[in-house]
Amino acid sequence: MKKLTTIILLLVFAAIIPNAAWAKKQKNDPHENQIQYLNIQWWDEFNDPLLSEYMLKVFKNNHDLKIAELKIKEGEQIVKQSIANELPQIGLSGNVERVLRASDQYFGPNMLIPNFSQTNLLFPISASYEFDIWGLNRTKTKSIQKQLDIVKEEERAKYITVTANFAAAYYNLIKCDKLIKIQEELLKTQNEILRLTKIKFEAGKCPVTEVIEQEKLQKTFDEDLNTLKKERTLIEEELRFVLADPEINQIEDISQKEIPLVYFPSQIPSDIIESRPDYLMAQKNIERMGLDVKVAKKNFLPRFIIFGQFGFNAYRLSNLFNNNALLSSVGVAPVLDIFTGGRKLAYLRYKKYEYEEALELYKKTVLTSYKEVNDALVNAKIYAENLKSALERLELEDKNYEIAQNLYSSGKGTKPYMLQSYQRELLVQKDIVDSKANTLISVIGLYKSVGGKNLNDIKPNL
Repeated sequence: MKKLTTIILLLVFAAIIPNAAWAKKQKNDPHENQIQYLNIQWWDEFNDPLLSEYMLKVFKNNHDLKIAELKIKEGEQIVKQSIANELPQIGLSGNVERVLRASDQYFGPNMLIPNFSQTNLLFPISASYEFDIWGLNRTKTKSIQKQLDIVKEEERAKYITVTANFAAAYYNLIKCDKLIKIQEELLKTQNEILRLTKIKFEAGKCPVTEVIEQEKLQKTFDEDLNTLKKERTLIEEELRFVLADPEINQIEDISQKEIPLVYFPSQIPSDIIESRPDYLMAQKNIERMGLDVKVAKKNFLPRFIIFGQFGFNAYRLSNLFNNNALLSSVGVAPVLDIFTGGRKLAYLRYKKYEYEEALELYKKTVLTSYKEVNDALVNAKIYAENLKSALERLELEDKNYEIAQNLYSSGKGTKPYMLQSYQRELLVQKDIVDSKANTLISVIGLYKSVGGKNLNDIKPNL
């Protein structure tokens, strides 16, 4: 009896240790990784306190990020369920039974038991444990833990995407404000040119077609202004949506903010893709599929279940807890499936195909990663070159406008000509704002393509 009690206590102890180890492993603050995913140090490089403040609000309120966090918690509970399947199962059950015999019972020619009634009381603690000699249950748990690792990388990818998209929209809003201001000046200038052209037409110094052309240009500028205002409204709504803050009715006025120029490397080392979430997810998925193939193979092996009971069995309630009512049993039950209709073989083949699919997905992810990094780098370089070219064009237009002003001041030029020179300068200013914003947004896209890694830390290949 003492030996059996010792065995059951050992099973209980074995059930406690793994769960305690898992709890200790998960004791770290769950928000620590999420703060790292936010990568506020990178956004501080933009020297915009309001952007950093908004990033913290996104971290606190965004629904997509909260959903990603909940998926992590769900995955942790699934792992705990799998660990529980590795542990002994202990339960307490009771049974009260009333037996009524309506006729005599004969046992051989000379033994007779007449009809009777009796009560059976059974109150045992039952324990069972599948002796994982082949490591089947442990391999299942490892596979589920790999799935949890994949979900964690999905969360990191969500943080990178949400914050990068928010920053891009933030600077698009600044771009719209600046373009609207320039466009309003263009429209104001065009209205003055149209007024002067009408006076010139009424004096008989120009054909009506010139007035029509100026009216068409005025309508075009007006339409462009309306388009910019619509785009600004949509971007502002998108920012409020990502912030998910019910207290924010309107984004703060950021029209006076400048669009910064952030450093980006001229070359990206090829191993940078190894920090991308999708690359790590594909890699961990291969490992998970490999474990699943091992599980499918081990399903063909026999299982051994250790079971035991310790409790009381009596015919009267008053005798239930007496020493002579003690009940104990222990045993080992080997289990082996002889014929399953080919189910296990089909499952093994299915897992092997999944493993091959995971390999192909990994290869595709590698190529996609290289392509996205290269595309983002090319975009950043091209927009930076366009910005440089636009700045050079602005210098030329400034000279033309200065010449037009001097001609008008000296009486050798007309006011419409001077205003048209000013318009050309404004149009170049629009190109500069557009190129500067596109350059910065391309750098943000490059940041996203390298897996949320600080671009200042990336050293080009020498």
